[in-house]
Order: sequence, then C-alpha cells, then structure tokens
Amino acid sequence: MIGVFDSGFGGLSILKEIRKALPEYDYLYLGDRARAPYGTRSREEVHAYTLEAVEYLMRERCELIIIACNTASAEAVGRIQQEYLPQHYPDRRVLGVIVPAAEAAVAATSNKRIGVLATQGTVSSGTVVNEIRKLNPAIEVFQEPAPLLVSFIEAGEHH
Repeated sequence: MIGVFDSGFGGLSILKEIRKALPEYDYLYLGDRARAPYGTRSREEVHAYTLEAVEYLMRERCELIIIACNTASAEAVGRIQQEYLPQHYPDRRVLGVIVPAAEAAVAATSNKRIGVLATQGTVSSGTVVNEIRKLNPAIEVFQEPAPLLVSFIEAGEHH
C-alpha cells in the first residue's frame, strides 16, 4: 500500500497523478486539516506532525509514503529518512515532493532562472534552492513566501 500525506487536501492532486501512473496499488490518503497550514509553524512542530502521520501510515501497512506537503517535505523528510526509518522501518520508504519538483523546474527552464512561490516554512528551509543547485548550479533561483498560498490551494483555486 502507498500512503500519501499532506497538511490538507492539496495533496489529492498528487494522489490522483500517482494513481494514474501506478493503478495496481492500494492507497491511503491522510490530510491533517486540524493543524493546517504547516508553512507558518516551527521546524520542530512540522517534524513532529509529519512523523506522527508517517507512524500512523506505517501502522496501516504502507510500504511507501509520499509526503505531498511542500513544507513537510522541506523540513521533515530528510530527518525521517535518516533517523526514523533506519531504526523502525528499514525496509520501507518515505519520499517528499521537493526533489521531483526541482527536477521538473530545472528541465522546464529555458533561461536558467526559476521562481519559487511557497510557504514561509518552505522558503526559509532553503531546501528547494539546494535541490535545484544540486542539479544545476548555474540556475538562478528566486524565492518568495506566499502566506495565503495554502488557503488558495485548499479552496481549490490552484490555477
């Protein structure tokens, strides 16, 4: 089973695309609407909430968990991969959405400039910039926090 976690409902669009690509799997979606948005929370809060979600999805027999929340991906996934999984579930995986997003942005840019509009937590983490620079250090990255971004996404106004 594949688990998908987001701080709300925005990750349902990611789940939809994963299901298209991998229809043979069962899925479990967990959205933490009670504590959303994560983008304004401390790194430790984001890590604690994300770890709680991962633990729940692991107990539900998820072999792979996709963290669809950008802020949780930026601030918690690395630590969960390095510290939690080896001790508790070494045969399972947790992946975030920052690396695939960085890969897509690098592939799409024609002028070696990328703009990032994200939550304060995602921007402050520096994770998006780091992942883009790993792929192509020559790319110039511009970031801007968007405090209302999650509200628009959760309201279905993602276009």
